[in-house]
Amino acid sequence: MKEDVFTHDHLNTWQVCKNRYYFKYIKKLNWPDFAGDYELGRNFHALIDYHLRGFDIQIVLKDASEEVKQCWELIKDNSILDNKLVKTEWGFNTRIADSTNWLAGRIDAVFYDPKKSKYIIADWKTGKYIPKKIDPNFQHKIYLYALYNSRKDLGLEFKPEKLEFQYIKIQDKVSVSNIEFSEDKNAEYEEKFLSIIREIKKTEDFNAPPACPLKPCVYKNLCFK
Repeated sequence: MKEDVFTHDHLNTWQVCKNRYYFKYIKKLNWPDFAGDYELGRNFHALIDYHLRGFDIQIVLKDASEEVKQCWELIKDNSILDNKLVKTEWGFNTRIADSTNWLAGRIDAVFYDPKKSKYIIADWKTGKYIPKKIDPNFQHKIYLYALYNSRKDLGLEFKPEKLEFQYIKIQDKVSVSNIEFSEDKNAEYEEKFLSIIREIKKTEDFNAPPACPLKPCVYKNLCFK
């Protein structure tokens, strides 16, 4: 990835542990963390993407794992899928204001809810590692900012108040966490992104915090304080 392109994992990692950021994004020791959750998430995301594109998924379901089948049973009748589909698996590369920095990512799905007259960014969460504290997390911030500031590229026009993000947790039952958007949040997020990126670019000391905030961590044996 180019040095001026950032994802939500870049910013989340930086906020949690600069040492981890150093190993993962500067030294590029990008080791997988949670293989089991990754497989479930990847397979379920592929399944729901096929469904949203209008394909018959019954053949796929026959060979799917029990975990994937369970997730599908939980979500298939949820009202989120009744909305008008705008995009599924939308990859974006959005410039931050007039800077040389870009945000990159992939949004699971974008819907239009005619009852609320709102566009909804849906993010399917099937793994154990779902952010416990939503507000500090950068995923919804980057996705909301990227979609709003790329709306014309998608042939859309709406005010920021007509956009929201939904973390859709699919475990035993479906639970939804909503995040509203606004013009003020758009400006706030933009400044936060640029502030952290400036800090990253000028940092020379990537030492870990005194108390490790991540347990487990794949870089534990390499960690320096």
